[in-house]
Amino acid sequence: MSELFALDLRSLGLFRIGIALILLYDLLLRSFELSFFYTDLGATPREVLWHSPFPMGIVWWISPHMLSGSFAWQAFLFILSALFGVALLLGYRTSWAVAISWFLLMGSQARQPMILQGNDVLLRCALFWSIFVPLGARFSLDSLAKTATTYHSNRILSWGTAAIILQLSLVYFNAGIPKVSYEWRGDFNALYYVLNMDYFTNPFGYWLLQYPAILVLLTKATLLLEVSVPFLLLMPLGNAYLRLILFAIMVGFHLGIYLCMDVGLFSFMCIAYWLVVLPSLFWDKLTAVIPWKFLGSITEVTGTKINGPEVLATPGPRWLIPCLLIFVMVMNYQRYLNPPMVSDEATVIDTVGRITGLDQYWAMFSPGVLKDGLKIWAEGTKADGSKVNLFNPNQDNRQSDRRMIWGKEDSYARKRFLIWGLYEFPRDPFSRAFLKMMLEEWNQTHKAEDQIISAQIVSLKTQTSPPYQTIESPTINEKTLMHYIPQPKD
Repeated sequence: MSELFALDLRSLGLFRIGIALILLYDLLLRSFELSFFYTDLGATPREVLWHSPFPMGIVWWISPHMLSGSFAWQAFLFILSALFGVALLLGYRTSWAVAISWFLLMGSQARQPMILQGNDVLLRCALFWSIFVPLGARFSLDSLAKTATTYHSNRILSWGTAAIILQLSLVYFNAGIPKVSYEWRGDFNALYYVLNMDYFTNPFGYWLLQYPAILVLLTKATLLLEVSVPFLLLMPLGNAYLRLILFAIMVGFHLGIYLCMDVGLFSFMCIAYWLVVLPSLFWDKLTAVIPWKFLGSITEVTGTKINGPEVLATPGPRWLIPCLLIFVMVMNYQRYLNPPMVSDEATVIDTVGRITGLDQYWAMFSPGVLKDGLKIWAEGTKADGSKVNLFNPNQDNRQSDRRMIWGKEDSYARKRFLIWGLYEFPRDPFSRAFLKMMLEEWNQTHKAEDQIISAQIVSLKTQTSPPYQTIESPTINEKTLMHYIPQPKD
């Protein structure tokens, strides 16, 4: 058991560098839309969160971003987050850097819960569990200091290392178990329908749609892999070699997702997390090729023979991490019984998860998948009844090809996850605030004849033909999710 839950300090150092790079790149991307997402003049003023808290994410009152809605305050917090992110990357005062980075990340996510994706949740959880392990023991400025802690082995074991491994296992297991629909476990056409949704699909995913038989195999492989991850990670026989093979498979798996679907930084965050399970065998093989001293084992450096991993004391109460791990397992189980997107009921478990940042839900495309191509956009209505796309004025989503690819240079591509959040979690106060801002921004930047008198969020579903079939007249369902008409008091 001690061998299975031990981690190599060099892998922890590489893991630290990976998640720090993800953290900094994510800050950069969100800073481009700082005013839109985080100020009171943007899509989600603070009063919306005060009066209508979001059902997932972090409680709003824990966020320093809620202290002011000004651009200057939000910019200051982003700069502060970047400074501690750089400290984490370099391994300078690492224990403080990881704890403060975790808190500031929670604050930014609490301020704008509508744009959170799986990579945001996984990064938040990774930073939380990292507080309990020595991330700065290798490949860091801390490790060069004269006061650096001396370890008798490159492999360590603690409740913190166990938590990091178990969290990774839960992500995949809890993504695979809820996939119980016929598309996942019957005809295995789930990925065919997922890639037909359009909303996430990349060009390579569209190309794969020509080969439904391949998608059947990929559906089976996805389901099998997700359910098998915890068992393979904790396999007692040949674990080092098995983890090396599993690491290579999971990197390929997530690169495949990245090629097929636009899911933000999720694929790269998962790859960064998988770095932590690289066994000592990997480093032994690497030093045989690159004989750098800092990559080698403690035995090579000191000449001391090491038997097994070094057991580290857990910071704080010894019962804290085991209780939190049990809590995370129970919370994931409760999420399946009471999905957050269909229920407003808040339990004690929900509250604790939102305070600690361990709130999580991994059942994407579960239990079934949408059998329709999906578009969602925001539009305005002029006085003459004509419609205009508020993000892409030159594009008519009703007439454009459903194989619409989001341009990376298009500002709407960075904001479409907000639209998706308003679709998946229909909350009128959030939708109303967003449409009010869009209407006012449009009218301030357009001439009198182009003014709009109302704004709405519209979804358009087009029936997807089953594999190897063609529907001549597919069902098209257009629905207005929210309609905003300004009143005099607005």
